[in-house]
Amino acid sequence: MGIVSRLSYEELEKRLEIQETLVECTQTLLSKENDFGVSVSNVLSIIAGFYSAETVSIYEFNKDRSSAKSTYRWSIKEDEDNEFGIYELDNLTIAECFDSLEEKSEIYIDIDENADGNSIISDYFKDYHIENLMAVPLFQDGQVYGFICVENLKRNKDSALLLQSVAAYILNDIKKNDSFEQKILHGISDMYLSMHLINLCDNTFHGFKCIQHIEALLTSNDSFNYENASEQIRFVMTSLTDPDFLSGVLRFVNLSTVEQRLGSYKIISHEFYGKVSGWCRASFIPVSKDVDGKLKYVIFSVQQIEEEKRRELEYQEILRNTLGEQNEIYTEMLQAQSAGIFSFKKESHEILMMNPAALNLFGWDSIVSANGNIHTIFGKMESPKKDAIINKILNMRRGDPEFIFEFSIKKSETEIRWILGHSKTVRLSNNEEIVINSFTDITANKRMETELFYLSQTDALTKINNRGSGERRIELLLKKGECGMFCLFDADKFKSINDNFGHAVGDEVLIEIAKAMKRAFRGNDIIMRLGGDEFAIFAVGITDKKIGAMCIERFFACINEISIKALRDRKIAVSLGAVLAGGTGETFDHLYTQADELLYECKKLPGSQYSFYQKD
Repeated sequence: MGIVSRLSYEELEKRLEIQETLVECTQTLLSKENDFGVSVSNVLSIIAGFYSAETVSIYEFNKDRSSAKSTYRWSIKEDEDNEFGIYELDNLTIAECFDSLEEKSEIYIDIDENADGNSIISDYFKDYHIENLMAVPLFQDGQVYGFICVENLKRNKDSALLLQSVAAYILNDIKKNDSFEQKILHGISDMYLSMHLINLCDNTFHGFKCIQHIEALLTSNDSFNYENASEQIRFVMTSLTDPDFLSGVLRFVNLSTVEQRLGSYKIISHEFYGKVSGWCRASFIPVSKDVDGKLKYVIFSVQQIEEEKRRELEYQEILRNTLGEQNEIYTEMLQAQSAGIFSFKKESHEILMMNPAALNLFGWDSIVSANGNIHTIFGKMESPKKDAIINKILNMRRGDPEFIFEFSIKKSETEIRWILGHSKTVRLSNNEEIVINSFTDITANKRMETELFYLSQTDALTKINNRGSGERRIELLLKKGECGMFCLFDADKFKSINDNFGHAVGDEVLIEIAKAMKRAFRGNDIIMRLGGDEFAIFAVGITDKKIGAMCIERFFACINEISIKALRDRKIAVSLGAVLAGGTGETFDHLYTQADELLYECKKLPGSQYSFYQKD
């Protein structure tokens, strides 16, 4: 699956963390278990966790903005001298600190950096032991009525994106107490009606996202079963699709031919008209293959494209009139289209038109700058099938079906744009044949594909490989004859941590263990969470017991450095079983069984313990 921009792993990780935290905030507010005030307080605690902050508060100004009252507040401090904190700022300090919120989307104040520049702020904050503060405004009817602020941040100081998102999508209507569900779900439903991960090998599936209408269709089916993906998809698509489009849709969703039709494509799609949702696009996106190289997982999605299809149909109508009547007015309208349009004579390859959108996609100021040469224009394509694509376009014949293809264009060192192309041969009123090409920027969809692929391979809590992806990668290495050290471990007395300190602290322990794994092992080593508090490692190339022991000791040192405030002085300990894999006929299940026996024995001893499997 192609990478559309050079995001680092950490940047992608941060973006996904913000998205997941925002969803968690939304779910918390929508919970029926608590009243609204308790739910908002819980949201503030989630924000505090993201920033590792001591206090998160929502403040509202009085009418003349001379004071700010704390209406909701969460703090890790058990005893506070000042119940409402910052609202006691005098007029001058409030003006200096927060008037800029009407012009800026955020403010960040670090006392050490501002000590000399603003003594009032500095002295006040020092009195209340505030080292730094981040705040974003809250709006009502276009006016700032308050702000949400985070005090004493220890992480994510450079990003107010989560705070802004929470303010924009969740807390702005806090006075009205409107339905937040409609706001959040509307933004999601704009892109996808449904999205499911399908296992082609065993014909099972589960949902990433499913709107209420489709979910109701599924559950209304008497034979509904997640173990029969092909039947359920046929049932839902039959219920959704207009009868005139049904035969084509059923051929497209035939799971037995998906692998053959996908071939080397990154995505295949089929457009249809829905009974309820109007124009839609169904798509299959390949995710991963099994150890034999056979396609195993695909994502099946249904996307609403009503607006996109309306524009396309309008364009086609304009095109027909322009070509049939040679009407200059329609030609001008064609030039104004947002889709890239490029046409040339079939025989002479003379360029007839290239509208501004097409010029911009290919990075040309004008056709003159491209020397009016088709090969020069198409030369900017980047695709393994580039020559075949160009040859197909140049040799299209009247009556050939529309040719659909995909390629990328490198706009800069850090930016790649993905383009979907359509080519078709038409005959003008003077019997001359021309080739019409239209180009659509699909970079946003490609970026979604990349992130979905990352999510399908990653454990949601710890952000390392999940069991499925980690096991597949290890099996593939073993099949290739790679040697290495397989380690299986879990956290000692983890259940007591959950029972005595709560599951939130337990989750924090698992996250810190995953971070210790990243620090202790190399980038090409496979680290994974199997489930619960059980983890596994495959250290590639390690076949010597002494070197393996050094790696494990380094990992145990990282585990010993874990410090979680809620646990006070309690240290994390793990028990680990290690097996040196020779790379000949080994399997994941075999290594797991051997390591699990050792892990069980190590748990009988106190402290972090490990043992190597001794072969007869």
